[in-house]
Amino acid sequence: MSLCPVSPPASVRRRGRRAALRAGLSLALLLALGRGAGAAPPEAVPGLPGPAPSLKELAGASDYVFRGTVVRPGAANLQIVEPSERTAVVRVDEVLQAAPQVDDFTGREVTMILSRPGALRAGESQVFFGTVGLAGESLGILELGRSAPGDRLKARLARAQEQLFAEAVQAKIADADLAVQGRVLSARATYREPKSGTLSEHDPLWWEAQLEVKAVLQGTALQATIPFWFPTGSDAMWATAPRAVPGSEGIWLLHLYEVEGRAPVFAVLRAGDLLTAAEAKVAEKRVKP
Repeated sequence: MSLCPVSPPASVRRRGRRAALRAGLSLALLLALGRGAGAAPPEAVPGLPGPAPSLKELAGASDYVFRGTVVRPGAANLQIVEPSERTAVVRVDEVLQAAPQVDDFTGREVTMILSRPGALRAGESQVFFGTVGLAGESLGILELGRSAPGDRLKARLARAQEQLFAEAVQAKIADADLAVQGRVLSARATYREPKSGTLSEHDPLWWEAQLEVKAVLQGTALQATIPFWFPTGSDAMWATAPRAVPGSEGIWLLHLYEVEGRAPVFAVLRAGDLLTAAEAKVAEKRVKP
């Protein structure tokens, strides 16, 4: 089976210490694997600011966190990875955090590229924090950190994940020009069929919705009802944007959109511009009366 890089999840693209942690560790580990030198532990990777990463920082930088049992230290089950003291085959016993694009590997074996060479024994159980670097007949995971398993660690990790989720929601809201909780009153098409020819398959096919504002989370709503545009085109650029259905309620993240020949309009442009139920629960804590 061919090997392919796994695209990084959204958390990898976040700014700040978590992004630096992941990028620095991944680069250091890959370089160490290639040159045959011992990989540095997290607190010793050059260029990372401050002390050793916290549990929250490790969770934020990781796209795969699991409780696992070491099966074969110094081994690998990916053909592209050469077994060494910096590798180990580990059975995934329980997945505690995983990026959406990573398959469920519970009960299967993966290759860990260790942050501390020769530090694992067969039969040992650990909670591993890592980033998936390779996917093929198995997974190749760059270790960012590890900890002894237990209920206390799981509780701390759950709290850290809640905090990270809340911070991600707050960042999405802050990125909007106007974030409002409201009910869609109506929707109508604003595009017109061309007098000659046909519409391009890339056309957004804009519709305009009227939104009854119930609460403001970001920005200023000058009216009780505000219009916003949403695309209905099938092109990949627009296909995931939320559609406004009359009678539906939710929290909408609106962005000023430049329209040729008229003043900018509020619009939803991407899938995340209508918050999920879980995101809305977090967002409601910052509702302006």
